[in-house]
Amino acid sequence: METLTYKFTEDSFLYQQLYQFIKDDILTGRLSHDEKLPSKRKLSQHLNLSQTTIEIAYQQLQDEGFIYSKPKVGYFVETIETLNKAPENTISLISPKEETARPTFKIEDSHQTSFPYHLFRKYAKEAFESEMSELLDRGHPQGEDALREQIRRYLYHSRGVSCTNEQIIVGSSTEQLFTLVTRLLPGAVYQIEDPGYPLIRKVLHYEQKSYIPIEVDEEGIIVKSLHKKANVVHVTPSHQFPTGAVLSAKRRTELLKWTLKKDRYIIEDDYDSEFRYKGRPLKALQGLDSHQKVIYMSTFSKSIFPSIRVAYLVLPEPLMLKYHELAHKPNITVPRHIQYIIAQFMQSGEFERNINRTRKIYKKKLDIVVETLKPFEDYLTISGEQAGMHCVLEFKQPIAKPDGINISLISDYAEKNHKKYRQQLILGYGGIEDCSIKHEIQHLMNKIIQKKET
Repeated sequence: METLTYKFTEDSFLYQQLYQFIKDDILTGRLSHDEKLPSKRKLSQHLNLSQTTIEIAYQQLQDEGFIYSKPKVGYFVETIETLNKAPENTISLISPKEETARPTFKIEDSHQTSFPYHLFRKYAKEAFESEMSELLDRGHPQGEDALREQIRRYLYHSRGVSCTNEQIIVGSSTEQLFTLVTRLLPGAVYQIEDPGYPLIRKVLHYEQKSYIPIEVDEEGIIVKSLHKKANVVHVTPSHQFPTGAVLSAKRRTELLKWTLKKDRYIIEDDYDSEFRYKGRPLKALQGLDSHQKVIYMSTFSKSIFPSIRVAYLVLPEPLMLKYHELAHKPNITVPRHIQYIIAQFMQSGEFERNINRTRKIYKKKLDIVVETLKPFEDYLTISGEQAGMHCVLEFKQPIAKPDGINISLISDYAEKNHKKYRQQLILGYGGIEDCSIKHEIQHLMNKIIQKKET
């Protein structure tokens, strides 16, 4: 028998470490069946541990059936046939605070330091009080009544959306709710913006639905180019994703007129409408629709925080009838406690106050971005900055993404390979601290200019 040699640390009790070392050796076959273990005295001397430590470890191994003892002879390895050692972790576990990567310019990043965490803690504590035990049961498949009421009130006052609580369905993501829409419109041919939100294409591919890309310009989706075979169009009219274009009033009217033919619908994805910096907030298409032809969807990912994973859908009344007739409706995918917390957050008025605070934070960031880019006006123009947390930098010729910087081109979101999309860089500034924006943009621009000149 080989002498058992192990390296101990100060992370846990010595007897626990010794127990785990011997157990691992048995499970991996290093110590085989009926092999004799060192006596407590010899192992104590070899490892410089007390005999008590050895005895406790041996006793635990014996109690769990890994070793057996023979009186006056010693301890031996038991037959272990059904147990396997779990594979060791090969991924370094680094907490977010320990990460030292450069800030990124990705669209998804957002600023959270001003979020009222204390209120969320308060509402979370309330949600788990014994008096709220009903939240442990299954809830309504469309979402909590209280949350849907708050969503209805908020949408009416902020976006002009007109609906009842019964028309609102809460889900865990835009993708999940869009998948539900495809089930309600099984024979539809979809028209989607190009460039556009990639997860919409992903859902349509997964659900095996036909779709036709349609180009966008500085006024948003080109309505006159809608294909005659398409009967459902997915749009982001308030702030086109990812170009940032706002759908003009003329095209809004044209799009609503397009739906007047039978079985035509608009899916209005209002993903970041809360953050508009120029003029009054635009009224949602749903609020302008008098024929029940607009399906409205949005999410709390921007207005609260990305990991909240709560979205909502407003269905026209004809589609609500189809929803209730659906054979296999999805169950609610958002925990009732989370729904309770959001409902309280909205009811208190803090939700809208938080949006107002955050809007000012992003407007300040945008002002720094625009000011920092002024010296580079000979190289680029800025667009799409009216709303959201990103803008588009259009260069005079195609560029390559600089090495070592997390940033996207419009072409990353487009199906058609237009030259102009390779000239347009998407600059997301939501997740960068104010004090770093100027330095990070200058670093970005210097790398792009150097790359073009070499």
